[in-house]
Amino acid sequence: MASNLSDEKHILLLKIERKVFQHQEQFDDNFQKTETPPVKNSGKLHQFKTSCFDHYTAMLSRDFWDGLFPIINWMSKYSWKEQFLGDFMAGCTVAIMHIPQGMGYALLGGVSPIVGLYMAFFPVLVYVCLGTSHHISLGTFAVTTLMTGKIVDQYSNPEIANVSSGPLLKTENISSNHFTSLEVATAVCLMVGLWQILMGILRLGVLGIILSDHLVSGFTTAAAIHVVVSQTKNLLGLKIPRFNGPFRLIRSVIAIFGALPSANPAEVITSCIAITVMAVHNDWFKPWYGKKIKFPIPTELFILVIGTIASHFGDLTSNYDIKTLNHIPTGFPEPRVPPYELLPRIMIDTIAVAIVAYAVSLSMAKIFARKRGYEISNNQELLAQGTANIVGSFFSCMPVSASLSRSMLQESVGGETQLASVVSCFFLLIILLWIGPFFESLPLAVLSSVIVVALKGMFVQFRDFTSTLKSSPLDSAVWMATFLAVVIVDIDIGLGLGIVASISVLIYRGHRPYAATLGHLHGTEMHVDIKYFPSAVEVPGIKIFRWAGAIHFSNAETFRHVVESHLDPYKSATLTSGIASAAEKESLSIQAAHVKYGTLDPLASTSLNSGAILTPDVSVVIIEYLILDCSAMSYVDLSGTKVLSSLHNDLMNNRGITLILANCSEPLIKQLDRCNYFQTFPKSQIYPSIMDAVMTIESSNQFAFEGSINSPIVP
Repeated sequence: MASNLSDEKHILLLKIERKVFQHQEQFDDNFQKTETPPVKNSGKLHQFKTSCFDHYTAMLSRDFWDGLFPIINWMSKYSWKEQFLGDFMAGCTVAIMHIPQGMGYALLGGVSPIVGLYMAFFPVLVYVCLGTSHHISLGTFAVTTLMTGKIVDQYSNPEIANVSSGPLLKTENISSNHFTSLEVATAVCLMVGLWQILMGILRLGVLGIILSDHLVSGFTTAAAIHVVVSQTKNLLGLKIPRFNGPFRLIRSVIAIFGALPSANPAEVITSCIAITVMAVHNDWFKPWYGKKIKFPIPTELFILVIGTIASHFGDLTSNYDIKTLNHIPTGFPEPRVPPYELLPRIMIDTIAVAIVAYAVSLSMAKIFARKRGYEISNNQELLAQGTANIVGSFFSCMPVSASLSRSMLQESVGGETQLASVVSCFFLLIILLWIGPFFESLPLAVLSSVIVVALKGMFVQFRDFTSTLKSSPLDSAVWMATFLAVVIVDIDIGLGLGIVASISVLIYRGHRPYAATLGHLHGTEMHVDIKYFPSAVEVPGIKIFRWAGAIHFSNAETFRHVVESHLDPYKSATLTSGIASAAEKESLSIQAAHVKYGTLDPLASTSLNSGAILTPDVSVVIIEYLILDCSAMSYVDLSGTKVLSSLHNDLMNNRGITLILANCSEPLIKQLDRCNYFQTFPKSQIYPSIMDAVMTIESSNQFAFEGSINSPIVP
């Protein structure tokens, strides 16, 4: 009893008394609605001069330069005492990870391993100045380097001597090409940068949303399978060609099985030992000591060092025919202009690389931005990555992207800003200048083992499919369609098919959005879906219909059919009795309202007059008004306007039903006005709310149920 009294004390009551607005214009006049002033037409030349002056003024402001170079903003607020230690530790840790990942992923691109270290240095310094994310680690990424390697295989000629690549990086002979692998890779990097700069200038940062999370998950999981298959020849010591074109993964697997009898036992044993050590460390020891120390043990780097020492002193190349990296140059690469004559040929191929690199980096940047509470700019990210790729193309780099594992590590060990990337570049500078040749004896089997183990995080994404299957079958279909297309056909074609599938799902969902018949909750002003609220009943003689979406050319007819389906039950529900007086008919109609208007529950019908049966003579409920709730209607195009007009005319002329619009937003009203909708539809049939529409109808002389149980007037 005491708890009930306590609950009553905390009940909030809402009591509003206002006049009923009998149409939208009365509401607008009452609250002095103001129209947007029209733009004066002072001539195109004057508008052009004004626009140029506005842009010039904006370029002189500090906000413009802070937006173009975000480093100005965050460095001015940087706390050396509180943030530098975390950035320093994160930079050291990420630099150690850059060594195995950079050298390993460079092999996927068909170039020398040292190129992976170049990618972790030159483009990163550019991104530090222009990027808006504080935590992503730019550099090599398995998927983008694999996609680059596909283009390198297609346009490079292996018979041309390439100082920067060893004999193991040869591809199939393409006699019509005269470019080295490194030249093609740098041309791809330049073209990707140009595409990203162009998208940034055109403000196309929103393109990142085309690649949804489940699409990216399915794509990267399938790409990981491509990576594993491409590294199998190094893991087992096989000699197989690199294939191009559709179904290359299937052809590669067939070639691998055919070459298994010629596998090198020494390289197989080396790969098994390296993979086992790293897997045991990552799955068993790392979770155990990770709770005690924050700094992770760089097992991958230790494996590389131990493998290099064992190969050098054991002379594994001569004794066991184990393949190694061979020559690794020291110092900075000589700046070179990529072969511009190759750009037109790779223009189309590089679009997918540009979009994937940007989408992966943007998704990682958004994760950290939400976690740390700062904003990122989609278009500025395009400009930053595009500029980084253009600069990197002159220094022997492939296209860069954010790495999931390195970015998570940089943030988890205390990284606060991109100064961590500067620290990482400093340590990599030492390796580039002096330590690089130390890894010349590194076995390729060890390097490929590092790559395969690093892909575990991508294979775990299979869980995304199972979880999505329960929550959204359509999204899981996109995941699986992308995955299968990438695995069976090819990476770029699979990505295109995945995008088509994702867009198709969006169109399908927009084609038939949520629609409902609304009923009134007694004692409130609310109208809710009668399917989910049994206590909600429909207002007698009024059909309230909600369409939660746009009405456009692709779903206009669907909208019409859905409205018809919600009106159909009212055409066939009829009731007669042996006594057919008008008073008793009205009594039966009101009794039926207690159940559910427009239908007649078989059990509830027995509570009416015992002689009542269903026949097509006397209507139980006659619908005279259809109220279209436009509160969730975002847009109506010309085709949708025509359907609304035809619906209005058909209801009025053939059924005697008046169409009423309620809860229309201002943009929706303006769009209808631009489509000349109000030439045939009177504005007096637009109401600011459902409540105003219902009360106006019930108060009219043409339609009245005195003491209606569904009256929207709150007692």
